[in-house]
Amino acid sequence: MRKAWDVTVNGVVHKVEYKTTFGVKILVNGNAYKTRSQNWFINMIDYPITIDGAEIRVVAIGNKVDLAVNGRYLGSGEEYVPLNKMPVVANVFVGISCIGGVLFAGWLGLLIGILFSFLYIKLGLRGKTGPLIATFAACVVILAALTYGMGQLWQALEYTYY
Repeated sequence: MRKAWDVTVNGVVHKVEYKTTFGVKILVNGNAYKTRSQNWFINMIDYPITIDGAEIRVVAIGNKVDLAVNGRYLGSGEEYVPLNKMPVVANVFVGISCIGGVLFAGWLGLLIGILFSFLYIKLGLRGKTGPLIATFAACVVILAALTYGMGQLWQALEYTYY
């Protein structure tokens, strides 16, 4: 994946690029900087760049990448929210959902855990802990139902073949 922006600071155009190959690279005017995700399960990068007093941030959550210049995202126009402002409980829920999903419901459970993780991050960045906890509870209920349903299916198949 590759994304590039041209940023004008004090009348000078600077090129900022985000590249993923085997790792993540941020290129600023051709100079490469390696970075890594702040989360083990979902790509979360908040890389700061300072050019002539302008604060620029490359922010990636999953496959969505945007550039924030002086507190505003260029793509969406929304206000920049640092990823480190996200409540710790959101990252804990990401880990529990992904690991619990794969342990109790296999690959389908992992997929459900990852999908819910994007919701945890979105709600966490907005600072809404009530809906965050409710979303985690919904994920747990869905994974439990999936685990129970898979157990019933295996049990039915076992009786059919013996």
